[in-house]
Amino acid sequence: MERYRLKNIIILILVLVNGFLLVSLAMRGASSRSARATAEEQLVALLAADGVALDPDIISYETPPDSLSVTRDQELERRAAAALLGSPLTSSDQGGGITTYTGGRGAAMFRASGEFEASGTLAAEDSVEVCRSFCRAFGYAEPEFRLDDGGSGTGSAVCLWDGMRVFNCTLSFTLSEGRLTAVSGTLLSERMEPLAEEQEPLSATAALTAFQRVRRESAAVVSSITEMELCYMLQNSATAAVILQPCWRIVTNTGEYYVNCSTGMVTVP
Repeated sequence: MERYRLKNIIILILVLVNGFLLVSLAMRGASSRSARATAEEQLVALLAADGVALDPDIISYETPPDSLSVTRDQELERRAAAALLGSPLTSSDQGGGITTYTGGRGAAMFRASGEFEASGTLAAEDSVEVCRSFCRAFGYAEPEFRLDDGGSGTGSAVCLWDGMRVFNCTLSFTLSEGRLTAVSGTLLSERMEPLAEEQEPLSATAALTAFQRVRRESAAVVSSITEMELCYMLQNSATAAVILQPCWRIVTNTGEYYVNCSTGMVTVP
């Protein structure tokens, strides 16, 4: 009997502890929601005072992903070169991180940063579909084209990583009378490793505050913020590692702003 009572007492204590934890979590959640609502109201009021309209529903509460270190993938480059240049494909190391390729339809140059240029008669017919197929195969969004009635003009596509756009990692296509004559841009390697962050990434509200500071300093004319989303920014140079960093894309009625989640730096393309 004593053991039975002890068991019931232990169960009661566990129930009380769990109840206390649930109440504590509920109170913490309510406090967090209240603080978030207050921050939203203050931000909307701050922008409105400067004549900038912001719908609170636009403010995102997604958590930015980790920054990523990108390693060059020459096998990926070779596949991209083969898709554009055809066979037989030959390659040559030019030093300084530059590799050139020559194929049956033209030639291409790839750099360690991922930047490349290809030219020749890369497609003699169905050029738009060739461009679309290349984008699907190598991680780009559907390309957009500006062509005249004769099939001459340009096209462009932005790279996607983990479902998010890499706003400064793009492709450009050149078409002449229906023939694809040049492709240039940045090929994003899939060999990536997460980087340890020294500080918490910028929240959406912090990014909007950074945007407002830069807008004031530049005296940019903005009357409304229409959209906000997470995306990536590709950072590379001849002497530094290639880094994929998360950033907030802020769309206004007069242009776009990108706020780096790691540094707070605001970029206006």
